Amino acid sequence: MKTKHIIPLFLLIGLVLSCGSTKSTINPDDKLIGDWSLVAEATPQGDVPITMTIAKDEAGNFIGALTSMMGDYTMSNLVLEHGKLSCAFDVQGILFEFQGVFIEDEFKGQTIGPAESYVTNGKRKG
Repeated sequence: MKTKHIIPLFLLIGLVLSCGSTKSTINPDDKLIGDWSLVAEATPQGDVPITMTIAKDEAGNFIGALTSMMGDYTMSNLVLEHGKLSCAFDVQGILFEFQGVFIEDEFKGQTIGPAESYVTNGKRKG
């Protein structure tokens, strides 16, 4: 007769324990969302200041844009994992790759064009 009550008790305890916190896991890369002030060094136009904006869309995917004196560019194929970023952007039909790593509030990267690459470093704005 005791085993008859023990089994439902274990089931009830298991149910209560499985209904713990429903908090979703926080992606450590979420802390990189925001605006970053960068400089692409020694380009044919000289040192070019760039604002990089990182956000998330409704589906939780990282999205981004680059803004400079040359124009506004959407970061396509953006991958941001473990503090490493890679993407591409198009300038007048010419495809550039952009990649780098975040170290706390600094960004160390490069912009890679068809013929050359440019050191592109910066810091978090604000």
